[in-house]
Amino acid sequence: MRKKEKRWITIGLIVLFAAIAWWAYNGGFGSGGFIDLSNTLSGDNTSTTETYQLAIADLSAAVDQATGHVFVTFSLTNAEHFNISSVEVLYALNVADPNNATYTALNATAENGTYKAEIPSKFGDLVYYKVKVTYDGDKVLESEVQSITVTDTTAPTINSISIDYNSTTLTFAISFDATDNDQIAKYYVYWADLGTSNTVSNTTAFTPVEATTLPITIANLTEGNYYAFYFKVEDLSGNIATLYNETAPLIIQVNASATWPVVVPEQSSS
Repeated sequence: MRKKEKRWITIGLIVLFAAIAWWAYNGGFGSGGFIDLSNTLSGDNTSTTETYQLAIADLSAAVDQATGHVFVTFSLTNAEHFNISSVEVLYALNVADPNNATYTALNATAENGTYKAEIPSKFGDLVYYKVKVTYDGDKVLESEVQSITVTDTTAPTINSISIDYNSTTLTFAISFDATDNDQIAKYYVYWADLGTSNTVSNTTAFTPVEATTLPITIANLTEGNYYAFYFKVEDLSGNIATLYNETAPLIIQVNASATWPVVVPEQSSS
């Protein structure tokens, strides 16, 4: 064989072996990726490459009954495998179309793997919210839009009731010392004239008086008669607190010589 032919055969073999080495290094035809040799199983000729997916998990919202604010909490799955530049909660209040609304961004803070953001809402608001994560440069992961109605579930508190009798006008002036985590909307006084008897029965009829301002006036009283009362307050969300009731009311006698006003504390409730 001539030297020139041997040289071409040698070059051909070198090219062939180079092609085989490239093919093996890149995992064979159609793999399109690098084989991670560090993941080769001991005693096995096969190899695997791990892949990770960033995901938003455990997304929830709760209403703070003290303030009406909404706290959004969530976690991120596989966050340690990505370069995360920002984690935000986007929110909109009382919008007609949440898919085309303008959202306000809040930075979420992380503690022990849980992210949290506080939305400055108030009772009665309809809050739309979603999570936005920016990672690996300009990549964005965004959750679906969620919603929550800010509902007040805390009833008001009646601290005391003050009843003042005017013997000249024969009227009661009734005031409430009541508090609520949001706002009290209405005050109710239920009263009955018992005549000269100081007891109630199944036939005792109570007259309701509703007001948004205080004091509440009960007129046309009769000196010497007994009067039965129970009381309610209602907040803006419809939560109600009651002091006394129909079967065990507060009973007071109209007497000009008595000491007025009579202050009835909350703990006297039956």
